[in-house]
Amino acid sequence: MKKYLLFAQFFLLLLAGVVHVQGQAYEIDASRVIAEEPQPIPFSGTDPKGNKLAANNRYFLKNGRPWFPLMGEMHYNRVPPQDWESGILKMKSAGLSIVATYVFWNEHETAPGVWDWQDNRNLRKFVALCNKHQMYVWLRIGPWAHGEQLHGGHPEWIAKMPGRRSNDPAYITAATKLFNQVGQQVQGLFFKEGGPVIGIQLENEYASGQAAHISKLKEMALASGMHPVFWSVTANTVFDQDKMEVIPLQGSYCYRGWERGGGGPTADFLYGDDQWIMTDALGKLYYDAARFPRGLCEQGAGSQMTNANRFVVAPQVEEAHLQNQLGRGMNLVGYYMFHGGTQTPGLKEPGYPESYDFQAPIGEFGIIRPSYKYLKILHCFINDFGSMLAAMPQVEPANPVRDVHNTGNLRYIVRVKDNSGFLFLNNTQVRIPMPDKEVTVAVKLKNETIHFPSVFLKDQTNLLLPFNLNVNGILIKYATAQPLAKITDGKITTLFFVKPGEGSSVIAIDETTLESKEGAKPRILKLEPGVRLLLTGKTGKRLVVITLTRKEAENSWRTTIKGKEALVITEADLMNDGKNLQLQQMGNNRFHFKIYPGNAASLTARDNISFGKLGIFADFSVSVPSYTPEIVQEIKNDAATLQLPALLPGQVNDVLLKIDYLGSGATAHQEGRLLTDHLFNGTPWLFSTKNYLGKGALLFEAQKWDDRITGVNAQTVEEIKTKGAGIKKITVIPQYKTVLRF
Repeated sequence: MKKYLLFAQFFLLLLAGVVHVQGQAYEIDASRVIAEEPQPIPFSGTDPKGNKLAANNRYFLKNGRPWFPLMGEMHYNRVPPQDWESGILKMKSAGLSIVATYVFWNEHETAPGVWDWQDNRNLRKFVALCNKHQMYVWLRIGPWAHGEQLHGGHPEWIAKMPGRRSNDPAYITAATKLFNQVGQQVQGLFFKEGGPVIGIQLENEYASGQAAHISKLKEMALASGMHPVFWSVTANTVFDQDKMEVIPLQGSYCYRGWERGGGGPTADFLYGDDQWIMTDALGKLYYDAARFPRGLCEQGAGSQMTNANRFVVAPQVEEAHLQNQLGRGMNLVGYYMFHGGTQTPGLKEPGYPESYDFQAPIGEFGIIRPSYKYLKILHCFINDFGSMLAAMPQVEPANPVRDVHNTGNLRYIVRVKDNSGFLFLNNTQVRIPMPDKEVTVAVKLKNETIHFPSVFLKDQTNLLLPFNLNVNGILIKYATAQPLAKITDGKITTLFFVKPGEGSSVIAIDETTLESKEGAKPRILKLEPGVRLLLTGKTGKRLVVITLTRKEAENSWRTTIKGKEALVITEADLMNDGKNLQLQQMGNNRFHFKIYPGNAASLTARDNISFGKLGIFADFSVSVPSYTPEIVQEIKNDAATLQLPALLPGQVNDVLLKIDYLGSGATAHQEGRLLTDHLFNGTPWLFSTKNYLGKGALLFEAQKWDDRITGVNAQTVEEIKTKGAGIKKITVIPQYKTVLRF
């Protein structure tokens, strides 16, 4: 009985996430890893300036060097055209380099032979804006798409066609007209013409089709004038791999709106080798994975809730999910969705809301979520170290964790090439608390073993550590902090690390690579936020090491100012259009930001700006006039009416409404027109008003509870049933902005 009670107490502590697993020692043997010579595959292109993109069977290339692209989905038809540019800039500020978008057939052929490419359907204008801001484009042209669109994007008469999604002549004739239309819209905008379109995806999740159909679709797209560098399909698509016509790209969702309550624990955090982590039918492998570079077209940055299934996306889970993909060998990450939106009236799939917010890093209204900043930490790393990482094969430990319920053992993996690499540690499992862990890891290499000192991993955290990392001629044997970014200016390279929240962090430097040696053993130095380390190599080149806190890392923005690489640290959201920096933040009219290096920080602002020095950073503060929106609101039980101002002052980008309510969901109307809706998951609804000013009152209505809903905690459900649907409070929050000119 006593043993049973002790076990029960341990189990309860484990559920609470407070168990601390101490002193675990792990090792991994990477001494036999052989980075086989990559084999070229027939995908390449050169732009008018001589820039070249290509791919081999392991990774993508840019101008002959390994390239780790970051791609994010944003559907132009689901975002107001006036918000396209800011959305593109926010994606660029997150470190992405490619914008992906579906081209939904039923969005454009509104009746047989009637085509609409205007307003929010203006594909050409959207692609041109991506080009303006040096963002590549990957088009997903179907003809069938899904994307929670009615009939999967097929017009109604196509959805009734017996031979749809096949080489049936009637379907091919109709789909050819679609491809000809798309080809006309993007004519002259392909990479080889100096445009941004580098990739095209054919069909989507075509697991039960015929390989010949993919070949036919590519033939049709080429005939319509589409000639990207890369052609792709989702990895759960049947295709003829011997023709090497397309690259299969994978998908993975740790939150699943199609499952009860958003799903349970998933295998997305085990550094596994799945090709499409979903259900059994979708997980089948239709190709030899060794023949193609490993990439993702659908890394779930959130997921779409349904009327029945609700959940809350945790930013730390999204970060760990991405880190898992890096560890298990991905060399392209494409998010679905990175920017949410709103469904076109009448074109949403049944069972889904009007909102296509997706709990994405950038939400339906362009509002940046915490997950954006969590992911951006790894994006900075990928953009500055991805060329090295892409060429590194992954090596698993002898006994990797394969059970999602195994919370005691460490999940870990390395990627390594020529004795240099990165160690990936993960202590996150969606929907299961993890005990805190204190671990040491030994990485066995061909001629040595790297012994990492003890590191502490809290529940729902992850860590990425370098070993034998050569930076500016100076060899870092290991570090127990995570590399964030590096900035090179002449002979000086500045390397930024992120210090984990617990314990001390150190860096070990190979003495033989330094100008002045103190001994044969590695020089061990502490990594502390606010302390700068300056090292000089034998060649005279210098390495500056700066350590940031986790909060500073979340608020870091890797950008370029006047042609100089820079790191900006600010809690505000940052966008850089090449001429100006724009900062936006909610509820605070005083902006604070610091820039490294200081010589990149010659800025002027139309607002009240002050400048100083804060250690090695140039330190700025900018104040804009405070603003109290004149919004009249009337709340009556389950409905609220708000009168909005006609205009906003120049220093205000938006006025947001934080709507606390109870119910199965809520709707927003204006002048009798449904604008969008919100599915209740226990969190408030953050609603943007800037596109609805001067157009009449807003009406919000909470909906009564539906017992078919899953995923909302039982206590909240009971409160809703007891009190009924109702709007509790609406808080008005101005979003301020300031523009800084270089």
